Amino acid sequence: MPRINQSIESKELNEKGEIVSKKANKVLSWGDEPAYIKLYLQDIMYFADIPKQYASVTACLLKRISYAGDEDGMCVTLVPRIKQAICNEMGWKRVSSLDNALQKLLAGKILFRVDRSMYRFNPYIFGKGDWQDISRLRLEINYDEIMGRTFKANIEYETGPDGQMYLKTGTEN
Repeated sequence: MPRINQSIESKELNEKGEIVSKKANKVLSWGDEPAYIKLYLQDIMYFADIPKQYASVTACLLKRISYAGDEDGMCVTLVPRIKQAICNEMGWKRVSSLDNALQKLLAGKILFRVDRSMYRFNPYIFGKGDWQDISRLRLEINYDEIMGRTFKANIEYETGPDGQMYLKTGTEN
């Protein structure tokens, strides 16, 4: 478990005016950072039931988020100049295209609205910064809304020449 050890030294005077040194040690723990793997934005869009074309706009937004420990951590502020820059980057002619994409990302719980023109990325999906700061942000989000989704995978197996079951890799004509 990661721990932060902090040693604090304080000096006090006794009745005779002599300096007495007193040490205090603190140990802070934020728990283990959970295991993680690399996950691609197109797959995140799939799991959130969002068309994969929104992966590129999500990448544009992710480039602009703050660190979790900063004030308004893991947020992106979309003032008109930033919105226009994102639209130019995406090749969109109208800002309304970005507004529509934001609505889709909000519905998929990829983003949460913090304030007018300010959005926070879901800290259960994304993380930028130290684990202790990300874990604080996670405490602010209701995980039940995210966890309430149901996913289904369709996997096909076939019997190989040796009689073993193998994952079916392609279709035959």
